[in-house]
Amino acid sequence: MKLIERNPIATADPVTTDDLADHLRVETVEAINAMRYATAAADEIEQYGALALLGQEIVALSEAFPGTVLHLPIGPVDAGTSPTVESVAEDGTATAITTGWILQHGRHPTITFTDPPDDPVRVTYEAGFGGDGNAIPRDLHLAILDQALRLYDKRGDMDDNPRMAPSAARICARYRRVKVAA
Repeated sequence: MKLIERNPIATADPVTTDDLADHLRVETVEAINAMRYATAAADEIEQYGALALLGQEIVALSEAFPGTVLHLPIGPVDAGTSPTVESVAEDGTATAITTGWILQHGRHPTITFTDPPDDPVRVTYEAGFGGDGNAIPRDLHLAILDQALRLYDKRGDMDDNPRMAPSAARICARYRRVKVAA
């Protein structure tokens, strides 16, 4: 299943300026200007872990024939989420599929079809831990701060290849979906 778009629902920052100032060891005034590094770090962590840290609307499209189980590309999905599921014909017209499927919510959400559709499926749903930084798990909060620190320390460095901070990568690895090759 390929991700088509992410549309932010939450408008809060992923971390507070006080937390960022403490982690970067700078004054709060300087942390306000450095908040863009925390935002960039959160974006990198979302991409690396296939996560939505703060609330987002996700639009995803399956391959030609989705089969019985459709793995949604971004999690987590709350139990109260009600996705829109549509069958997309070759000409691009979409038809709502309102029955015959069940959403399994959680970190790695799936939709299970009782009668698999013949066409690709587009799913629009809400994912994320919540509306503000307090909803993000503490380990991911620390990963954002560590990656923001790496970006802040390496700003303007043309000689070093930018990559995920090792501590952030270890934390994010806990959230990634494991895929088994067929």
